[in-house]
Amino acid sequence: MDKDTNKKIFMRKQLESVSKILFKNNFETYIFDDTQSATDYIISTVGKNKNIGIGGSVTITEIGLVAKLEKNGNKIFTHVRNMTNEQRRKVWLKAQNSDYYFASPQAITIKGEMIFLDANGNRVSSIIYGPKKVVLVAGYNKIVKDYNLGLWRARNISAIINNLRLNRKNPCIVTGKCEDCNSKERICNILTVLYKKPSYTDYIVILINEELGY
Repeated sequence: MDKDTNKKIFMRKQLESVSKILFKNNFETYIFDDTQSATDYIISTVGKNKNIGIGGSVTITEIGLVAKLEKNGNKIFTHVRNMTNEQRRKVWLKAQNSDYYFASPQAITIKGEMIFLDANGNRVSSIIYGPKKVVLVAGYNKIVKDYNLGLWRARNISAIINNLRLNRKNPCIVTGKCEDCNSKERICNILTVLYKKPSYTDYIVILINEELGY
């Protein structure tokens, strides 16, 4: 077998191990070997004419989910650049009251802890409570050993690359590491960890055996 095949087999085993823990933590969890099979499942599950909230997520963008959901007549609520603060607030509240809300954690530990680091709180508030169902999508690159490594990954990989993507002038884009700054453009303001399933929120966790997002 070639190098890529061996890696896929190894990462599949990692995802299977994490999936078992997530199930024990009461999260409905599924593993898919590729993006196509994952999105096919999501589209079939969501159906048509639903209200869909989406948090800022490169993973969701990479798998092309928005266009496929819209094709089925679903209405998407997500913020875009150049929105005013009031426009964002209205969209975020609609997203929080949606039928489905999609997001991606910055890290998932082998103990099943899902780590979210947020700038404004709209995404983490929606994954905790509000939508009828929360769908969390992650590639194998989000799997880490423990909480400390998960937080390190969120601050020193995900946040820095997202700062570059969003053209935020924070010191980490110069030094290449989290500086725990006081910048007005800082995007590491709110930390949320899902240890177990919250009682009044339903979830589907989608693990994909590909490298996705930051």
